[in-house]
Amino acid sequence: MPRSVLKLSAIVAASLVGAAPGHAAEAEAASFVIMDEISVPIIDASRIDGVLRVSLTLQMRDAQGAAALTRRMPALRASALAATIEFARLHASPFSAVDVARLSAALTPALARVDQGIAKVLIVKISAMPG
Repeated sequence: MPRSVLKLSAIVAASLVGAAPGHAAEAEAASFVIMDEISVPIIDASRIDGVLRVSLTLQMRDAQGAAALTRRMPALRASALAATIEFARLHASPFSAVDVARLSAALTPALARVDQGIAKVLIVKISAMPG
């Protein structure tokens, strides 16, 4: 299994996906795929105002889908970059907090179009810095 695919114990997975203890078996079936960090410019008034950096983990519906997903990483990265650039253009500022829920809501359908096995896009780390 590739290094970027994680299989978590039922307890840890249940806490990550917010499942109740009775749903631990469902959470255990889910696998997670880590993507490389994405960095996009924050543009305001036709000038680069800063940089938005995002680290993503994809929650997959099953382990087989997670293993197959690593072969589609270039298409996933292209889709994630496009959605993140659009978000940065419209909603990001290096001088205010990033709306993580809004970014996740934009990324999930964009990446699910590449692979229907993606259940959710989890934002693990994010920063918006002047640059």
